[in-house]
Amino acid sequence: MAYNLLSEPIRKHIRDKRWESLRSIQAAAIPRIINTDDNFILASRTASGKTEAAFLPILSKVDFNKTGVQVLYISPLIALINDQFYRIEELCRNLEISVTKWHGEANRTLKTNLIKSPNGIVLITPESLEAMFVNAPYNIKALFGNLNYIVIDEIHSFLGVDRGLQLMSILSRIQQVNSSRIKIIGLSATIGDENFIEAKRLTGNIDQTKILVDRTKKETKAKFKYFKG
Repeated sequence: MAYNLLSEPIRKHIRDKRWESLRSIQAAAIPRIINTDDNFILASRTASGKTEAAFLPILSKVDFNKTGVQVLYISPLIALINDQFYRIEELCRNLEISVTKWHGEANRTLKTNLIKSPNGIVLITPESLEAMFVNAPYNIKALFGNLNYIVIDEIHSFLGVDRGLQLMSILSRIQQVNSSRIKIIGLSATIGDENFIEAKRLTGNIDQTKILVDRTKKETKAKFKYFKG
């Protein structure tokens, strides 16, 4: 059972949140992420629990006591980073894992502290990563030299556009300074079957990237009221 593979602090979080069960995409992703070093594309409808499907097993698997940032979350939008920050921070609250937002509007002191003591999880846009390489390349290895996972949200938005080529370049450069192979997990609610190969290609390793698709439709609840004329 997927739940039993999670670490006890994560299982406690699930119990405290009173989840009745794991979502379909979570039950599928947890054993695969924990038991393999493959890349994954998680495709599932909006509000189906994709973020937790990636982070529940990652938080259970990764040793966050190691030096350096361990997980990099890449988003196409600053607004999405700000939204996801609270969800990820809540998951990490009882694990003593720091979560840092890194973009132009983020707290400068927290970013400075991260450079001084790289650790935990960083949420960032491709443009901010590019700026790091251009303006402070000497920080890259210290920050990301021991990176375990990269989570790419809304991965479909990077397919077939120049921004996707930029992201592929960034991923390649981060891998070059890393001491071991980085695992990549892409998340999408709207990616179509015809784009799976492109999504695999973006990870840089087509053969070692697997697709998990949840085609479960959201249950619709409706109430009808009428008045006699």
